[in-house]
Amino acid sequence: MPRKPRLHLPGGFYHVILRGNGRQAIYFDAADRDQWEAYLQQGLTRYGHRIHAYCWMTNHVHMAIQAGTDPLARFMAFLASNYARFVNRKTGRPGHLFERRYRAILVQQHSYLKELLRYIHMNPMRAHMVEDLADYPWSSHHAYLQEAGAPWLTVDCLLQLFGATLPAARHCYSQFIGQEQSAAMLGLLRQGAAEDDRLIGDDAWVKTVLGKQNSLGMKTTLDELVQGACQRHNVTESMLSSSSRKRAYSNIRAEIALAATEQRIASVTEVARRFGRAHSGLSRAMNRMRDSAK
Repeated sequence: MPRKPRLHLPGGFYHVILRGNGRQAIYFDAADRDQWEAYLQQGLTRYGHRIHAYCWMTNHVHMAIQAGTDPLARFMAFLASNYARFVNRKTGRPGHLFERRYRAILVQQHSYLKELLRYIHMNPMRAHMVEDLADYPWSSHHAYLQEAGAPWLTVDCLLQLFGATLPAARHCYSQFIGQEQSAAMLGLLRQGAAEDDRLIGDDAWVKTVLGKQNSLGMKTTLDELVQGACQRHNVTESMLSSSSRKRAYSNIRAEIALAATEQRIASVTEVARRFGRAHSGLSRAMNRMRDSAK
C-alpha cells in the first residue's frame, strides 16, 4: 500500500520522533547533544518552526514542534543530514545514522497537548534511566519548572494550559507531570490514531483536517519553490542550472524536487528539465537526501 502523504498544517502541533538506525545510539557524549542543538537552532531560524518541548534520549529524540509555513520535511532533512555527517566524521563510521523516516503525528491542540508534553518529558523515567526527572538534563522539563531554557525553546504557550499566572502554571504542571498516563493514551501518542496514524484528535477535528487534506500543503508553484530555495541558500537559479558539479547545488535541486513531488506541484522529470539535469541524476540526489533524513 502506498504511503499516505504527510499532513502539513501551518501552525499545527506535531509529535516528532526520530530514531537511530537499528535503535543504535545517536549521541555519544554531551558535546554531541550540543552540536545537535546548534543544528536545531539553525534549522528553526531557517524554516520558521517552533519547539515547545523536547527530550534527547540516547538513541532517539522526541519533539513537540509547531509548524511554520514550510513543511517539516525540509527542517528535518536539514537537521538529520547535518548531524549525521557530523557524527560520521567524528566516529569515522559510514552508513545511515537514523532509522527510516521520522514520525510526525499532528496533534489536536486543546485536547492532547498537555498529554503530549507529559509523554515527552516522562521518557527517561519510563526507560528507567532516572528515578527523578530532575536528574535528567536533556529535556525541556526543567524549563517548565523554573530554570531558563534554551533560546530556541518556547514554553509560555503550553504553560498557559496549566494556569493563568506563571507561578500557578508551574505548580499545576509539576502536579500533572507525575500522574500516570493510560496505556491507550501512550499508544495514541506513540503511534497515532488507529484510523489514521498521521494525527490524533476527536472525530470532528479529524474530519475537518482530513477534509482539507488537499489544501494543507503549501499553496505554491514551482517558480515559488525555486525562488524560496534560492533565497534560503543564497544562490541564484542560474547557479543551479549551471554545469557546476558542486554537491551543494545538487542538494538544493534535490530539496526542490522533493518538495515539488511531495506537494504534487511538479514531477521529477519537470524539475530535472528546469535545471537541465538528467532524471536519473536528480533521482539519485533525492534518494541521498531521503536516506540522510531517515
